[in-house]
Amino acid sequence: MTDSAVKRPPLLAGACFYLGMLAAIMAVRAVTVVSSWNGDNRASEFTGTLDALRDAGLGAAGAETAYKSFLTVIAVLAASGAVFAVYTARGDRASRVGMTVVIGISGVMSFAGLLGGTFFFAMVGALAVVFLARLWTGEIRTYFRTLAGQAPAVAPPTSAPVDPFADPLRHPAASVAGSQTAVQEPATQAPPVQVPPVPTYGPPPGREPLPTSVSIAVWTTFIGSITAAGISAMMLIAIVGLGVDYDTVVAQGGPGVDMIRNSESDFDDALRYIVVISSIAVVLGVGGLLAAIRVLVTRRSGDVLLFVMTVVTIIVSVIAFPLGIPWTVAAIVALVQLRRPEAKRWFVKT
Repeated sequence: MTDSAVKRPPLLAGACFYLGMLAAIMAVRAVTVVSSWNGDNRASEFTGTLDALRDAGLGAAGAETAYKSFLTVIAVLAASGAVFAVYTARGDRASRVGMTVVIGISGVMSFAGLLGGTFFFAMVGALAVVFLARLWTGEIRTYFRTLAGQAPAVAPPTSAPVDPFADPLRHPAASVAGSQTAVQEPATQAPPVQVPPVPTYGPPPGREPLPTSVSIAVWTTFIGSITAAGISAMMLIAIVGLGVDYDTVVAQGGPGVDMIRNSESDFDDALRYIVVISSIAVVLGVGGLLAAIRVLVTRRSGDVLLFVMTVVTIIVSVIAFPLGIPWTVAAIVALVQLRRPEAKRWFVKT
């Protein structure tokens, strides 16, 4: 059975789309770290891992070489996962298994902080594992089994029981009696054999699948809201909770410190601006997350709330330029998908 004869579930297309993007992010990150290891002093970002390798008996140079080799392997695995995502979306069963293995390894390593101990890459790894789990749900397993022609076989019709006394050679008297009975009473027709129906692919009862455009809009909003709210919350904790001030930043040094020297007033203004924007981003992130969850749970409702949150997000993220550029792109993608005719027709209540 070919893919043209079986409708591909939107859940599979959406999961493969996001897994391909997440795999590409992890591959680019690994390649960037390896290629700029010496120029950007990357060793200082992975001191914990390098110390563990040195404690295992490797020298300083050997630990760095081993870790760069490990990152190269992760880059190859993640890049392979992006390729597997394309073929999995087209219905290839082997690619689904391969993608589960390579992206699973890359995602766990990213979540563990081996690609950089930041919240963003931890979220990338966690989301990769979540979407991999969705590839093995009952709906998608049924789809792949149907493509492979592994539907349960139909039981053959059962034949009527054979009466041993009907054999004239063995029981002639019984045969004569049976024939007389057949003449006196018309033979009753055997009841029709109940053939069990062949299960066909389709959505589970009560769970109508999302169209592709709606699925892209919802999951883009879901992931973008979690990421934006999480990063903004961490910035608020760092600034408000931990007490980041001008003297501390100048004393610690780092990239961009020379630009704020002798500009304490500008630094305070920028800090207040970041606090306000981050607070708004947390609120919008939670709102976008609730809007996406409502569409996923209730299906044909929640489009108005999702549309409003998308428009507001675009406005706020443009104001927060350049920090809000990734969020702006995600919101535009969601808005474009929501305005497609397919999505408009699906959200119409019938």
